[in-house]
Amino acid sequence: MGAIPVAFNAGFDHGAARIVSAAPGRNPAECNTKTKKFTTEAVEGWAGGTFLQADCGGKEPSTSGSPFIVQMNGRAALAGLVGGWKAGGDEPGAVYSSYLGDDAKRLYEKASTPETPATPSPSATASVPKPSAEPSKEPAKPSKPAEVRLSEAAELDAFWSPERMGQAKPVAEQEAREAQLPAEARKKFSALAQTSPSKEFEGIKEVGTFYWAADDQYRFCAGTVVPSPGKNLVATAAHCFDDSDKAQKLVFVPKHSEKVPRPYGVFPVDNFYMDPSYAANNGDHTQTDLDFAFLQTAPRADGVKVEDAVGAIPLALNAGLDHPDTQVIGYPYLPDDDKYKPNQNPLNCITPMKKFTTGNADGWTGGTFAEVNCKGYVSGTSGGPFLIKQGNGRALAGVTGGWKTGGHSPDTSYSSYFGDEVQRIYDAAVAGRMPDPRSVLPPGETWKHAKGISSGYFTADGTERMDMFVMWTDGEVSLYRGASSEKKNFDKEFRVMGANATWRDYAVEITAGNFTGDERSDIIVRWTDGEVSLFPSVDENGFHGEIQIQAPNDDWRNYARQFTAGRFSPNGRQDDLVVSWKDGEVSLYTDVSEGGMGTESQVLAPNDTWKYAAEIGSGDYTGNDNWDLIIRWSDGELTNYQDFNGNLGSSKENTLNGPDDTWKHAIIVSGGDYSENAYADDTIVRWSDGELTLYSDGNESTLGQEKRLVAAAP
Repeated sequence: MGAIPVAFNAGFDHGAARIVSAAPGRNPAECNTKTKKFTTEAVEGWAGGTFLQADCGGKEPSTSGSPFIVQMNGRAALAGLVGGWKAGGDEPGAVYSSYLGDDAKRLYEKASTPETPATPSPSATASVPKPSAEPSKEPAKPSKPAEVRLSEAAELDAFWSPERMGQAKPVAEQEAREAQLPAEARKKFSALAQTSPSKEFEGIKEVGTFYWAADDQYRFCAGTVVPSPGKNLVATAAHCFDDSDKAQKLVFVPKHSEKVPRPYGVFPVDNFYMDPSYAANNGDHTQTDLDFAFLQTAPRADGVKVEDAVGAIPLALNAGLDHPDTQVIGYPYLPDDDKYKPNQNPLNCITPMKKFTTGNADGWTGGTFAEVNCKGYVSGTSGGPFLIKQGNGRALAGVTGGWKTGGHSPDTSYSSYFGDEVQRIYDAAVAGRMPDPRSVLPPGETWKHAKGISSGYFTADGTERMDMFVMWTDGEVSLYRGASSEKKNFDKEFRVMGANATWRDYAVEITAGNFTGDERSDIIVRWTDGEVSLFPSVDENGFHGEIQIQAPNDDWRNYARQFTAGRFSPNGRQDDLVVSWKDGEVSLYTDVSEGGMGTESQVLAPNDTWKYAAEIGSGDYTGNDNWDLIIRWSDGELTNYQDFNGNLGSSKENTLNGPDDTWKHAIIVSGGDYSENAYADDTIVRWSDGELTLYSDGNESTLGQEKRLVAAAP
């Protein structure tokens, strides 16, 4: 019978769609129509959102679940199912579908991929489950019979007496932090005006301490129970359990204090889930923004799960960094100060949370973190929660960790930002699988500073996919090597050139192509004085010379607006340039090479329409080796000029989307080959908020499947 593939993240606008339905006892009915985006607020008890809409007459209840079939790359594909908004629609003529995006893809892959149970292990390095292509939403299944696990829980319950817990010291990294401070500073904390007071309190039931044995010592760190399908996950700092910590007899003890030890018992820990790069040697220094982890607990000796015993605090992801009323909880340890004697009593502080950004220093990788200033948050507070207000309660927006494992000051603490990366690790923990490695691409805050992106074959040991060449506002130039989707499309970063004044102040625009005829792509740069330079055979080792192919001149200095390189002439190479000018004129330069600008021809005379071309790009979207132009207009419309050869009149004009406020915020559009097929039919888009998006396998009517590579800056 065959099957129709699912078109995940295929967008909303499809010019030719079929809605096929059949009521019991009736023949199938078919509606041929267009689809579009429909967004609504909550109405009459129905939650609003964004849906796929099709207009078909004669809608009946029997259409529920009927397919939205669209054309993708010349094949039929499933883009939706009648359902979603008001169960698929509330009036005859209009039907809706929930969008088949990442959530649908995750459920599909869960349904089509056998579950692999997690295997408990006593050590951090061996306890991470085997890799999986995509996390699911099912909790890991126990790898031992319940009676065996409960027996182990009883043994750990007996082992971790209050007296033994009282002997525990902070995780080694934070113990070392205190040793770096002068003795006087460890006894008398600084009185900064902005530091909020803190005091011991009885604690809250969702927050507690991990205890474990390591290197003939007992250690502890703080953690917070978070909601999960298995009712068994606790969030903490990754540096508590990275490669340097060989944890044995590891347990979680909610709301422990000196006066009321172990009020909810002892919960054994089965597994650790953190980013693999953080778990590696020196990861706490090189991956400071990934200092978070989820630990999977087993039931205590009577079979009760931790979330059933104490409840959970929800995660606050992508909630920003400005929260004036943040509750910070920690378990301080300072043996030579009476106030913070080693009894692991919880400390409470209400203080503003704010943004902290730093560069690299002392072997630590900088970045953007959440900062709080609470008096006396010394070693031992690692993993303790930053709880922000959310609704009528609080939510977890950070854990003490990140920059210098939480800060090397008794009064200032940090957390890695809780965003999409935390979601990635959480999803893996829920599934009981090792998290996928993080993409090598920097975060959205950094991508706000990308002022040029070009696609080409630069790296010698890469795949057949193109690499991404990026020019930054400080003059730095980077290469990101193309890779499979399993490796997040890019697997290695190369710095071609560091920050410098020449590229910062004078480089206006870049494009890539094969102008010299060898196997590596070349870069062309347009400078502020009108000069045009060719950098041949750029690779991961940098530039290999510069060739002036256009001397400084007034025309290119004052009137050139944008250019793009493509394969628009018969020689079969990507060595032609399309240039748009301020007066709306469009020019084509064919056979550009190290010898010069090739042959110039006028594509369009000066005109008012092309004055509104905000961005031009190119690619082989129709798969026939004749490249197309992609134009983003100032009103957000997106147009494909199919099989462009220098004559716009003979190129079919395809509207990918009409005027669109969202696309007004697309800053850079670069076509290239980043997916499995051999065509340059993929598009990288950098948005004004720093988000980076990849559209794969486009054609004459769509940019293709949408995939967010980098989330927007917080």
